[in-house]
Amino acid sequence: MQKHEQVVFKRASRSHHHESHGGAWKVAFADFMIALMALFLVLWVMQVVDKEERKAIVAHLQMASVFDQGSGNLFDTSKSISPIDLTTDSSVASRHDSVHSVSSFFQGDREGPESDSLIDGTFDTQERLAALAEVINDMVRQINAQGNVDVTVTPQGLRIVLQDDYKQNMFGRGGSTLTPFFEDLLLALAPVFERVENPMIISGHTDATQYRKTFSSKSNWELSASRANVARQTLASGGMPEQRVLQVTGMSDRALLNHSDPSSSENRRIELFILTTPAAEVINTLFGQSPNSESKNELEKARDKAKFNQPVFRTDTIRFDAGDASNATSNVQAL
Repeated sequence: MQKHEQVVFKRASRSHHHESHGGAWKVAFADFMIALMALFLVLWVMQVVDKEERKAIVAHLQMASVFDQGSGNLFDTSKSISPIDLTTDSSVASRHDSVHSVSSFFQGDREGPESDSLIDGTFDTQERLAALAEVINDMVRQINAQGNVDVTVTPQGLRIVLQDDYKQNMFGRGGSTLTPFFEDLLLALAPVFERVENPMIISGHTDATQYRKTFSSKSNWELSASRANVARQTLASGGMPEQRVLQVTGMSDRALLNHSDPSSSENRRIELFILTTPAAEVINTLFGQSPNSESKNELEKARDKAKFNQPVFRTDTIRFDAGDASNATSNVQAL
């Protein structure tokens, strides 16, 4: 009997893969990480900013929108060394001053924005001063410094105030080194002042916070004068002739803008005053300098013109004879 071997074929069962899990857990984990990051940012902001800066941040977040490009972006760090400036700028020396190695956009090579609408010369009339103010305001808007510059036309000239706000500080605490933002601002204004032949007064101002005598022998007088001189040096390096500067003064805290809050950032400022020719002559006479003959002629012409523009009464017109008419005609021709 023949023995047959039976061959058995075993088919391997197909292995069933586990069903893939969904990605819902990734979304939940991402939300959890974002919440932790937001909590960390809130705690950090509460630690590094003061009460005034908190109010400013809350007001900005309530009024601003991510879809409104005109209102600006609170988290735009292109114009600042950090999202929130950790170095406040009072007069007291700090133990937590940080050193920032940020280079300036302009290095005194006259590469700032220029305006072709500005005519070189002396700006003595209110119309020309208003035109100069408009040029400066346009330049300030180009570099996004509207909140740090205030330009006012006065009878004595043009007043330009450079001051701190909750986002930008002009100087470090207790120091006279310009921050990159305000250094760029002065370097951008220097080409404009190069074309203006009027004399200028530069004054430095601090808040009412005084130096602690235990840490330093300096006072706000030295600090304000040093800051004003730094502003003069920066303008000169940007192209403004040094002979334009008539006076550099330190005012300390004697001319506060915000009397209700003497330590406010509004009081920490640099003022550039472009004087008219008569106002400059008054300053010169205070220091014993007599005005030159040409300036005297200009003053006399201005005085005669003002006298001629006085109102005329009816009784004066009745007594107006032919001889007076001829004299008036000659006076008008002289003006």
